[in-house]
Amino acid sequence: MVAPKPQRSLTRAGKVFCWFMIVFVALLGVLGGVALIKDGVDSRAALADGPSGTFAPTDRTCHKEGCTWIGDFVSDDGTITRTGIELLDNVRVRHGHPMPAEIDDVRLHDDTSRSVAYTNDRDWRGSLFGGIALPVFCLTMTVFLIRMMRRHQRANEVTMSSRTPT
Repeated sequence: MVAPKPQRSLTRAGKVFCWFMIVFVALLGVLGGVALIKDGVDSRAALADGPSGTFAPTDRTCHKEGCTWIGDFVSDDGTITRTGIELLDNVRVRHGHPMPAEIDDVRLHDDTSRSVAYTNDRDWRGSLFGGIALPVFCLTMTVFLIRMMRRHQRANEVTMSSRTPT
């Protein structure tokens, strides 16, 4: 039988880095999951009973994944008018795409912190399920990292105790 190879113990900086990563992954999972769930719930609420209207793009904001339209929302009955609204839908907009004149059948989620318009093709389920899966995955990884560190620490303690002369 081959004896297990002795492992080097983690330095103080290595332990601090590992615990930092454990906390970071856990926070990423919880905060990212809450943000995704909030987006899914907001889009679902807007599509279910938000005021319907027309969206007229005036500008675009571009990210790494693509662009979103920024513009003005006017409800069908004309009672609600909002400017600087972000439109979220399932259509991929690139930097070079021409700006449409108007987009009909848009629903508004009017929030005090951020007003957003959604088209009917917006998939709110993806955000909701992603918001559930992300924390589960990150918290599982956190538990795995903690168990790995403890196993590593126990193996080092056994190795050190076997090296002490009797």
